[in-house]
Amino acid sequence: MNYRLLAIDLDGTLLCPEGKVSPENLHAIAEAKAAGLTVVPCTGRGWREAHQVLHQVPGLDLGIFVTGAAITEVSTGATKHHSAIDPQTVFDLIDFLKDEPQAVLAYREHNRVGHEYLVTGNGELTVNSRWWFEFTGAIVSENRSPAVDDLQHTLRIGMVAPGSRIPGVLDRVNGQFAGRVEAHAFAAIQSPDPEEAVYILEVFAPGVDKWHGLSWVADQMNIGPEQVAVIGDEINDVAMLQAAGCAIAMDNAVDAAKQHAAYVTKPNHAHGVAHAIDQILHGHW
Repeated sequence: MNYRLLAIDLDGTLLCPEGKVSPENLHAIAEAKAAGLTVVPCTGRGWREAHQVLHQVPGLDLGIFVTGAAITEVSTGATKHHSAIDPQTVFDLIDFLKDEPQAVLAYREHNRVGHEYLVTGNGELTVNSRWWFEFTGAIVSENRSPAVDDLQHTLRIGMVAPGSRIPGVLDRVNGQFAGRVEAHAFAAIQSPDPEEAVYILEVFAPGVDKWHGLSWVADQMNIGPEQVAVIGDEINDVAMLQAAGCAIAMDNAVDAAKQHAAYVTKPNHAHGVAHAIDQILHGHW
């Protein structure tokens, strides 16, 4: 086996469509760890949002959260490293987005500021956002007119809105803030019985993505990119799929993820993570 570090995305990858970790995937992760692989969850969720499912997986040490903006102890929530957006840029982003119909959501380093989400701007929270906050137990604060000094330790600026609107907002952000931020958008986790599909816009500091966070973990362990295997399915997995020594996309992945993968495993409803780990451990991938 050529790999020492295995990074696994959560939604659409490790988690089945019902949002759980299957016994087959749990068994495969245990086998990977027994074979000497360090297994690291690598997700767009924050720690508290992920902890409700990660507690099912024993023996995890560090996790990569908020799409690489935070590296956190899985068991305790203690942040080991984070990459914040410059507060002036956060202020400018909020000002740029404040008159959108949906609220601006600033995700912050909770150990420093005491909350995860700051609701700001003039827009309203979507039903989906309210459901997500309640479902995950997220700690939420509100400040509709923050000053620059109120915006320290912001890891992500986001917005949840109908899928028909988000691409245009993303284009405007990329045009206005070129070189100052990293931004992307994709389908959000839907509340039960959603009225319409919603997407999430995510904006980070320059250079921040899942590979950014994964590289920090690998450097601490003296592991090179060629010794890293990754499994993912979404647009926010592309950076790590491009850079890792072994890039695996789920069969249910978006086309952009599959285009940058060396291998495609089974879909998440068919325990694709377990299949990928089996291929790695037997030297096929």
